[in-house]
Amino acid sequence: MIKTIDLRGEYRLHLDPNCGSVPPEKYEDSIILPDTLSHSGKAPYNPKVETGFLTDTHPFEGCGWFSREIDIEEDLGDRNVFLFLERTRVSIVYIDGKEIGSRNSLCAPHRYNVGMWLTRGRHTLTICVQNVNYPTKGGHMTSPDTQTNWLGITGRMELQVFPKAFMSDVRITTLKGGRIRVSGKAAGSPRGVISAEITDPSGKRNSLSEIKYSEGKFSAVIAVKNPLMWDEFSRNIYTLTLTMGEDIYTAPFGLCLFSHNKRKLLVNGEEAFLRGKHDGMIFPLTGFAPCDEKAWTERFETAKSYGINHYRFHTCCPPEGAFTAADKVGIYLEPELPFWGTIAAKGEEGYSQPEQEYLISEGKRIIAEFSHHPSFVMMSLGNELWGSRQRLGEIIHILREENPSLYFTSGSNNFQFCPEEIPEEDFFVGVRLDRERLFRGSYAACDAPLGHIQTDIPNTSHNYNSVISGRKPVGNSAEGTIQIQYGTGVKTVSAEGAGGYVPQKPVISHEVGQYDFFPDFDEYSLYSGPLQPRYLDVFREALEKRGLFGQWKDFFYGVGMHCTDCYKREIEAALRTKELSGFQLLDLQDFNGQGVSLVGILNAFMQPKGFISPEKWRGFCSGNVLLAEMDKLVYSAGETLKIRFLLSSYGSKRVTGGKMRFRLESAEINKTGEFEITPSNERLTVLGEKKIALSAVTMPQKAVLTLESGELRNSYDLWLYPENDVIITEKGAVSGEKRLAFARSIDEAKKLIARGERAIVISDGSSSVENTYCADFWNYHMFRVISESMGKPVAPGTMGLLIDTESPLLKGFPCEKYSTPQWFELVMHSHADILDDYPDIIPTVQVVDNTERCHRLGMLYELDGVTVCTVRLWEIGDKAEVKQFVLGLMG
Repeated sequence: MIKTIDLRGEYRLHLDPNCGSVPPEKYEDSIILPDTLSHSGKAPYNPKVETGFLTDTHPFEGCGWFSREIDIEEDLGDRNVFLFLERTRVSIVYIDGKEIGSRNSLCAPHRYNVGMWLTRGRHTLTICVQNVNYPTKGGHMTSPDTQTNWLGITGRMELQVFPKAFMSDVRITTLKGGRIRVSGKAAGSPRGVISAEITDPSGKRNSLSEIKYSEGKFSAVIAVKNPLMWDEFSRNIYTLTLTMGEDIYTAPFGLCLFSHNKRKLLVNGEEAFLRGKHDGMIFPLTGFAPCDEKAWTERFETAKSYGINHYRFHTCCPPEGAFTAADKVGIYLEPELPFWGTIAAKGEEGYSQPEQEYLISEGKRIIAEFSHHPSFVMMSLGNELWGSRQRLGEIIHILREENPSLYFTSGSNNFQFCPEEIPEEDFFVGVRLDRERLFRGSYAACDAPLGHIQTDIPNTSHNYNSVISGRKPVGNSAEGTIQIQYGTGVKTVSAEGAGGYVPQKPVISHEVGQYDFFPDFDEYSLYSGPLQPRYLDVFREALEKRGLFGQWKDFFYGVGMHCTDCYKREIEAALRTKELSGFQLLDLQDFNGQGVSLVGILNAFMQPKGFISPEKWRGFCSGNVLLAEMDKLVYSAGETLKIRFLLSSYGSKRVTGGKMRFRLESAEINKTGEFEITPSNERLTVLGEKKIALSAVTMPQKAVLTLESGELRNSYDLWLYPENDVIITEKGAVSGEKRLAFARSIDEAKKLIARGERAIVISDGSSSVENTYCADFWNYHMFRVISESMGKPVAPGTMGLLIDTESPLLKGFPCEKYSTPQWFELVMHSHADILDDYPDIIPTVQVVDNTERCHRLGMLYELDGVTVCTVRLWEIGDKAEVKQFVLGLMG
């Protein structure tokens, strides 16, 4: 390239919802490009209140016509001139009213060869951009749930001037042994020599070689001297400079190779573990993804401060600036084709040749534009695909030819209940390996069975080894057709021939977490751009109607702390699984779409919500993590605490020695110990085991188990209880001389109290909702609608507890303000009474409801001077924590 001519600036603007085929005669407005119609406020104002995603205040669908004069100040002669638009939608370019051509990539820049039309002098450049009638739906590239279906041009806009003889479509492919393959096209000269120079990460010349070209092509293998590999720990970035006459091409590259040994993922030949996050390119201030490196660097550095080393872009691909930033920060990127649907084989129902040809072309464009970046290591064909496994394999084969060093999957969570081997893919991303073999902690009720965090007593020992390896019995997923949740709706799919899948390649868990946080109403002020969270107005009105809005900050805190704990147990279960090679969170940040899914410990702006620091989060989400395996987190004095200590560690920063020290502290216990850390070739190492007798426990107490080694630190909260003589039946409870009667009504309780007896009401649940311990999944509204349409049970929809720790009823039951493991049995054997008719009641143990249903809910509360409890205490009367809870009720 000789030079560039910047085309940013003011353009005349005409909006055409009907998408006419010729440039307009009149332009009513103007706009400064690069920008979008919404961000610049050029489209009509939208007064709607969207309750499922952020409201675009200036949406527009149709065509936008952008026009300006450009001055060509010199005779370009035989030079090649290309119009470059970094990111846009479907575009059609006109020069002096003559149509030059059209482009339709959603993910790659649009380039037009315009040299023959740009003679010296003034010309009119007109660009028509349309955001309708895409060749494919576009996934999260066009979804209102993420970056919106914006219309405009973003990033660089320029004329690129090349000499007569120039290079294009340059590919840099990493090979084994510290070598690279450099290939491309040479235009304007039949044959010749290209000079290739490699500069090492320190800026010194590494190698110089010559590449011959003929018949418009060139290809050569170049050895990098004393090669330094690129990975998340060592971001060694080289520079390749190619010179062909006047034309000079420069690009960064790095040496990084993903491979596998059966189910172990290898990065540069050594075992690794992906700690990923889903990304739909949510940027609430603009409604579109930035193209500058700085914005992406800030984003990636925030994620990395929370231990994230991998991004999976859900049905989208970021711009160049993201890859450049990831190269420098050390993030493994997985772009995905902008597709969420069915890839059928020719002759099958749903087959669309034009759409498949477009997707293949789009995949080639993504690879051509970005795959020289060392951070671009993985690629997916789409999200939750169905159709022909053979055809998916064929598409992988086609795309692999574009860059054999990329690590491919046929899609994220394809075939859901019934995955099968697809030989061409390098790794498997999913949720389950047949209907029963789920390898993540939570899932939607309509696609039950649920995950272990939703169903099992809180523990730190669960792993997915037997599920993945096939030691857990495998069987047919289904026969004939099955109905599944699909996106925000329902889909009927064929499950014929699908059996239990036992993968022999790396397994990555898909979209794990999805624990629903309570909204932060103070966030409203952050939305200063075209997107507005008008759903917060709806949520606020619902809370105000119930008289609950004054408690929202307490709800926000209580639910947030509970969800954060769910994420910790989710991530640690993945780390404890030696058969797993990584996970992809949904999400580290909030997802404002699909019913409003506030599922992040960070908000949509990648800002912390205040529940956990990056340092503490990295204690259980990092390349080096100390883990304590315990079958439960609630114990009585008659038990022995059994702990198995593990170290998850890999890569150049792995822990190879030293000591791991532990400390168990409470009001009555102070136990310490240490274990040697010995070098290991395995990611997961057992450091040792410890048994601690709890006979010293004479009162209820919280204990903290802390693990430390150097800078590594992780901790666990346990709840310890003394042995006591409480006997619980359906009629009441007895402890020594104390008696507590369980009445069935307020009147019955009052009569007992009038006789001098101690009594509470055990609610009959006649006006209640189902209660559950685990935080709600994704959001209540979306899955309620889906479950009802499928005729399946609706999830309980509760979000956790808000507890009055100062209440006399809990004097002998120490606890936090939010759900912790000693509440698990109590919650799971209870319902939540609806107290909407009692606006003055603030329960001692309040159940936080979701913002759609928005009931005032109680689990332990006072009504008309009588204590009401919704727990069926006799069902769990043998549990130490339940006995202690009842003692408090006895007074």
